[in-house]
Amino acid sequence: MMMKTAVHSVLLALFVVLVLANPAAAQQQNPFTNGTVAESKRLGSAFRTGRWNTGIDASFARTSASNELPSGQVASDATLFLRVDGSVGVMVVKRLEVGANIGLLVRRLNRDEEAAATETALTIQPMARYHLPMTDRFSTHVHVSLGPYFGGSTREITIVEGDQQRRAEERTRTLGLITSTGLGVGYRVSEGLQVRFGVDLTWLWGRERLSTSDTSLSVTTTHIGTSAGLRYFF
Repeated sequence: MMMKTAVHSVLLALFVVLVLANPAAAQQQNPFTNGTVAESKRLGSAFRTGRWNTGIDASFARTSASNELPSGQVASDATLFLRVDGSVGVMVVKRLEVGANIGLLVRRLNRDEEAAATETALTIQPMARYHLPMTDRFSTHVHVSLGPYFGGSTREITIVEGDQQRRAEERTRTLGLITSTGLGVGYRVSEGLQVRFGVDLTWLWGRERLSTSDTSLSVTTTHIGTSAGLRYFF
């Protein structure tokens, strides 16, 4: 009987100790609070020195283009502009990222009343981007990039030979300089993945050499467009 009483007393004492200790333990080990704090720290660390990221962006716009014609005249037109870029960057100091973009651009160029040309070119641009965190998940950024682009264009033309006419494909080789700047906003859907949207301003200055003659023509393009993309921090 005394043994049972002693056991009951010990169990009761342990129960009281656990009840009294539980609020402190719960306060110290609250998984929601600790998880939120840890996540906040991880999210904020995306812009720390030495962190790398990679991603893909696409932009689309209606563009103002001006290109020289073989006749010596200049054609101006509003054309379509599509660009897709893959990029990699690293934070050289807190919030300041440097890297490079490698992309593909497609645009329409006015040639004459017969037919326009579709130009496809590869772009390579060293870039710098500055990030400004607004909350744990939202941030804004401004970027600038500059580099060469090269490619070519094709179109169908009519060639007159005596009293005969035939259709042929006219090709050009393109080489120029592209520079871009813009503002954007990013949202971190997870610790590593960010969704981005922005507004970009792009200029292109280049020369085109026709395959059918030893002629070099100038081309300039300016466009303001919207962009969207994904970025992963690792």
